[in-house]
Amino acid sequence: MPISVSVAGLALAGLFSNPALAGDEDPMRFSLGIGVGIRPDMAQLGSTIVQDGTVDVAGSSLAGYYSTNKFLMSDRDNMTLQANSDATDTIFNLQSDHKVGGSMLGLEKGGDLRYELDDVINFPLFISAGFYHTGKLSGGEQSRTMGDVVPNLPDLYVGAIETITGNAAEDYAGGTMSTTWDASWWEIPVSLGMKVPIKPHWFVYGKFGVSIFNGGFDITVDIDEKYANVLGSHVDTATLTGSDLSPDGGVQDTISFRTGAVGLNYGLGTQVNIKKRFALYFELNSSGAAKTVYNSNQVNDDTKQLFTALSSELIAGGNGAEGDPTYIQGDATWFDQLAYPVVMQGASGRLGLRCYFF
Repeated sequence: MPISVSVAGLALAGLFSNPALAGDEDPMRFSLGIGVGIRPDMAQLGSTIVQDGTVDVAGSSLAGYYSTNKFLMSDRDNMTLQANSDATDTIFNLQSDHKVGGSMLGLEKGGDLRYELDDVINFPLFISAGFYHTGKLSGGEQSRTMGDVVPNLPDLYVGAIETITGNAAEDYAGGTMSTTWDASWWEIPVSLGMKVPIKPHWFVYGKFGVSIFNGGFDITVDIDEKYANVLGSHVDTATLTGSDLSPDGGVQDTISFRTGAVGLNYGLGTQVNIKKRFALYFELNSSGAAKTVYNSNQVNDDTKQLFTALSSELIAGGNGAEGDPTYIQGDATWFDQLAYPVVMQGASGRLGLRCYFF
C-alpha cells in the first residue's frame, strides 16, 4: 500500500510539472513578468459621475430655479436638462450647453517576480510579488452651462432678487462649471498560485493573495462667478430676505482624496511559452481595498465658502442682527473638510510577457 501511494504521488508530480518548460534538462523557475491591463470604472466612481452627483444644494438656493439639486451634477441629469431645455422657448431653458465624459477607464501597468516551487515541494505551486500602477486613461470630464432663467422671470421676482442679493439679473445667466475627475494608485500584490497543464508549453493557473494599496482620486472644479452666484444666492421672495453668499470671482480648486489600505487579490490566467526563456500570458485579476476618508489636501477658502453657501444659508450667513435675541453668528467657511469613500478596486484584464532567468 505505501508503495502504490508513492508511485501515485510521483505520477501526480510529473503530471503537474511546469509544461511551459517541459523537456528541458534543467527547467527554469524564476521569472519576471511585465504586463499592461485595462480597469473599467476606476475608483468605482461611475455611478457618482454618470447617475448620482454629489453634495445636496439647499432648497433656498437660486440653483433650484435651474433644477440643480446637486453641487456636482451627474451626466444623466445634465443630458436630461439639456434635451428638455433645447425643446422649449420658455423661461424653462435651464441649461444652454453641457459635456458628459462618463465613468473613468483606467490603464494598469507593472510587473511581478515569480518563483515556481515544483522542484522545492514537488507540487505545482508558485509565489509571486509585484508592483502595479493604475492611472486614468479616459472619462470623468463634465461641464455644464446654465440657461437664462432668472433674467426672464416675471419682473416682480427679478426685482426682488436684485434687491435682496445686490446682483443684476444677468449675473445669474450663462454661468459655467467644468469638473474633471482623476484617479491613480499603486498596488503591491503578494500571491500564492497553482498551475494546471493544458498541453506541452501551455498551462493555466489561479492565484490568491494580499495587496497593499496607496492612492485615490481627485476632482478639479472650475466655476465661473455667474455659476457660483446661482449656487450661493438664497432668496425668499415672500419675505424679501436672503443674500448672495458666494465668493467673488468664482472657484478654481482641486480636491484630493488619498489613502493607504490593505486588501485581497485573486485571478486566473494562462501562459504559453514562445521560446525557452520567454512566454506570453493573459490574466483576469480582481483586487482592491476601500476606506472612507477626508480630503487629503487643504481646499482654498473660496471653495469652503461656496460649499458652505450652497449647503446652508443659515450656516453661511447667520441670522438676525448682532445683539438681537435671535442672532446666530454664521461661518462662511464651515465646510472645512469633505468625506468620501476611496475605492481602489475592480477587475482588470492583463496581457504580458514573462522572461525566465534561472
